[in-house]
Amino acid sequence: MIHVIPHHIAVGSYTRWYEMIEFSGHVKFHEFENKEQIERKLLGEPPYEEELIEHLKQIRPQLGDIVFFDQKYLYNHHNESLHRKLNELSRKFNNCKLVTFDDDNASLFHDDERFTIFSNVFDVKVSDDNKIVSIPENCNYYRYRVRKASYLPHLEEIVEKFKLNIRQKKCNLIIGVDKIERLEVFKYFYNIGLDKDSYMGYSGFTSTYDDSEISESLVKFKKEKLPLILDTPFEMSEMGSVNVEIPPLPFTMNSYISCICETQLLLNQSVHLSEKSWNPFISKTIPLILGSSMINQYLKKIGFWMADDLFDISPKFTRVEIINQYKSNLDIINSMSIEDIHEYYRKNMKAIDRNFEHIKQQKFPYTPEKYKSLQRRIQDTNFI
Repeated sequence: MIHVIPHHIAVGSYTRWYEMIEFSGHVKFHEFENKEQIERKLLGEPPYEEELIEHLKQIRPQLGDIVFFDQKYLYNHHNESLHRKLNELSRKFNNCKLVTFDDDNASLFHDDERFTIFSNVFDVKVSDDNKIVSIPENCNYYRYRVRKASYLPHLEEIVEKFKLNIRQKKCNLIIGVDKIERLEVFKYFYNIGLDKDSYMGYSGFTSTYDDSEISESLVKFKKEKLPLILDTPFEMSEMGSVNVEIPPLPFTMNSYISCICETQLLLNQSVHLSEKSWNPFISKTIPLILGSSMINQYLKKIGFWMADDLFDISPKFTRVEIINQYKSNLDIINSMSIEDIHEYYRKNMKAIDRNFEHIKQQKFPYTPEKYKSLQRRIQDTNFI
C-alpha cells in the first residue's frame, strides 16, 4: 500500500507536489484536520516533526508499505542528519519505506531500502569522455509541474500568433537572488553593450555573499548600475504570491534567447534544476543556461534541443571555466544582428516547437519496483 500525506508545506500559488505524481498500485490519500495549518505554515516555520509522527501513528504503516510526505516536515535536517532521521522513523513504524519530496534544493536525490528522497538536485553517471551514461529515476518538482500550469493549454495558441514576428529584443536576462556568478554575468552584459538589446532585471533583495568576497569593480557596479527589481512586493512574496516563472513569460515571448542563470552552479556530476531552466521550453525561446557542469548534457539526454550548433555548451568543470564559456556565448549573441537571430530562430522553429511539446508532455509515473525496497530484501514477495 502507498500512503500519501497530502500536504505541500508553504504551497503558495504553486502546484502541490502530490498532484503531479502518477502512482501505480494501491494508493490512499489521508485526511488530517491540520492540513490548512500545515500548508499555510500557521504553526510557525518548519520543521513539523511532531506533526509528522502523529500522522504516521494514525496511518499505522506496515512492513512493505510506502509513505509519501513533504520534506519540510524535517526541514532543517541536512543530508546526513536527514538520512539518520528517516532511518529512525522507518524502524519506528514497522520498517515501512519513507519517500520525501523536496520542491526546493535542500537535499540530494537518494534511494535506499528504507527511504527515497526526490529532489531538484541529483547526480548523473558520467563516462571518461564526459558523456552521461545514466540518470536517476528522480522526480524534479519544476519539470513535472509545468504541465499542471493553468495557462499552459492557452500558451501555445498565444505564442503561435506572433512567433515569426521580428521581436523587440535579442534576449532576456531576468534573475532572482543576488549571487556572485550572476552579478559577474550581469556586469558582462553591460560591459559588452548587450543590455541595449536585452530585457534585464535583477531581484537583488537578498544576497548569498558578503561584499568583501567580490572585487571592488563588482561592488561599484552593484551599487551604481544594478537595476533592482521585485516581481511582487516583498511582503506578498513572503506569503507565496510570487511570479511563478522567472524570467516572466511576457519578456521571454518578446525576445529570442532566454539567458538563464540557475540557482546553483554545481561541478562534476551533480545537477540542479529549478523553474528557470524549463522557461525557454515553455516560452518557445532559444535556451542558454548557466548552471552545473552537466546541466546542458542532461537536458539533451532527456530530449531537449539546446542550440549546440550556435553555442558552446560542452561540459566545464571549474567555476571560472563555466562562467567564461557563458560569457563567450554572450559574445556570440552580441555579434549577431537581430535579423540574424530572427533567421536562426525561424530555421530552428521545428526544434523549438518540439521543446514545447516535450515539456508539455512530461509526466512522472511512480512505480515502486524501480526503487530499492526493504521488503524485497526481507521476504520474496510482491509488496504492492
